[in-house]
Amino acid sequence: MGAVPMKKITLTVATCSLLLSLFAVGQSAGQKEKPLSPSEKMDELFDFWNRLDQPGFAVVVVKEGQVVYQKVFGLACQEHAVAITPKTVFNVATVAKPFVGMAVALLEKEGKLSLDDDVRKYIPEIPDFGTPVKVRHLLYQTSGLRDWLSVLQLSGRDKEEVTFEQVLKIVKAQKQLAFPPGDRFQNSNTNYDLLAETIKRASGRPFSDWAWENIFKPLKMTRTQFRDNSRSIFDDQAFTYNFTRREYLKGIDNLSLAGSHSLFTSIADLAKWLVNLETGQVGGPDIFAKMFTPGRLNNDRSAGFGYGLNVGAGPGGRQVSQTGDWAGSGAVLVHIPDRKFGFVVLANWDYTPVAGFVQGIIETYLPLPAEPVKKSPPAAAGKAVKVKPEKLDAYAGDYRIAPGRVFSISRAGDRLSLTVPGAKFVLTTLSETEFLLDVAEARITFQKDKDGNVRQFVWKQGGDEQIAPKIVLVKPTPLELQEFAGSYFNEELDLRYAVELRGDALIVTAPGQNDIRLAPDEKDHFAASSRAIPMVIFQRDGQNRVTGLIIDSDPVRDLVFKRTF
Repeated sequence: MGAVPMKKITLTVATCSLLLSLFAVGQSAGQKEKPLSPSEKMDELFDFWNRLDQPGFAVVVVKEGQVVYQKVFGLACQEHAVAITPKTVFNVATVAKPFVGMAVALLEKEGKLSLDDDVRKYIPEIPDFGTPVKVRHLLYQTSGLRDWLSVLQLSGRDKEEVTFEQVLKIVKAQKQLAFPPGDRFQNSNTNYDLLAETIKRASGRPFSDWAWENIFKPLKMTRTQFRDNSRSIFDDQAFTYNFTRREYLKGIDNLSLAGSHSLFTSIADLAKWLVNLETGQVGGPDIFAKMFTPGRLNNDRSAGFGYGLNVGAGPGGRQVSQTGDWAGSGAVLVHIPDRKFGFVVLANWDYTPVAGFVQGIIETYLPLPAEPVKKSPPAAAGKAVKVKPEKLDAYAGDYRIAPGRVFSISRAGDRLSLTVPGAKFVLTTLSETEFLLDVAEARITFQKDKDGNVRQFVWKQGGDEQIAPKIVLVKPTPLELQEFAGSYFNEELDLRYAVELRGDALIVTAPGQNDIRLAPDEKDHFAASSRAIPMVIFQRDGQNRVTGLIIDSDPVRDLVFKRTF
């Protein structure tokens, strides 16, 4: 839901990059002789989606304080064929967070709260974890508090109504923080729901009312509102849908919780918000300068997150952004302050790749200047150099790019190849350690440990970087799998998982969830067929006996399920 923030490179992202690269080649071959205007390029970018027989999306682009592009596509209500309009209200999911961040900045300016306040000053029900969790830790996503959504997904209760009382119950059940506050960034929706409650108690008004009076009303964002009750309705609302191969399913929006989510707004209103990010008409330029500045970790490194916004660098310069998806909706907001440029894309079904449009929109309005032609050595120009086969052999093997996602490297002759399910690509050798995947413009750099053994590669693509450790995949027999079968219990969540051997596979059964199949990865690691549980890692004691399991997912990695039999 989130982060467009730097993300872990997954197989899906890599595959999309390959397809987009191939598509661009085909498109340039048939390009019209007359250069297209930015609006025509945008129309071309969205042409595939421009239909009135399916749910859709809305786009607005603001440059130098003016709306330069605004269009809507598809249906707000599939059942009654009602078209989306610029005033149609969308659920923008976690794009709500910058508005919470602005509220904090405004109250801070008024002296009604301080970033150095202990959150327990406002919400004393929060446990004393032995070290203060401050307002700044919530704001910059460095608190160590567990994400309520991840907890509910693990327990199969994510389709129940979610209220602040339920979030607070999850916080109170947490035995210890995942890490000392301020030590590292970890996205947690809990942080921003606690911030909304802090604003409520500091101001003496419900957060949704405060936001209306101090942000939306002054900006004349009359179609914008935080929702406190999941049953509330809005005029001209874009209903959300999940898409399957057979049918559309209504999105399940069960949040009676304003803060990290539950902001409903239109593309016309968000145009006013984007303009205000430049002008500071409401709040003042100093508020937004603060919002665009990332927090600092305890080691003084950047947290990469400001007041509800991911903060980083992009092709157009300094970039702040937020993305979100919920109940079939999708949203992405990007602002590039130094270029006075920003845009929002909203969708009401989960088939529309809102984040996938980001690069195309930026390149349409902020094209990079052509680089001067320079004489470069063959490696810099992407031409292969020769490396001895025995050195290349050291790189052959499997590398985990994300939980359950493995890239395989092999050698044929004097070249390396990268294999993903369904495709194999030959790499260009740039040096003894660096290789190029031409079609994706991605570079792979192999790294060795102190003993000279290859331990990982670094995948670099489009400014993002991801480490992929080298692993040895195992194929345990049913007899070997039997040692993992048993019952596993976590006291904090009061949650029990059963691991069963069925035929030649391990199956995890949990309350309220479909059976989860485990596929062997490396020793004691299993990829899981679940969004909430991407990978399971079993633990052993000194006698090599299986004693528990952990789930390889940042928000809940410190949760240990102890084996009870």
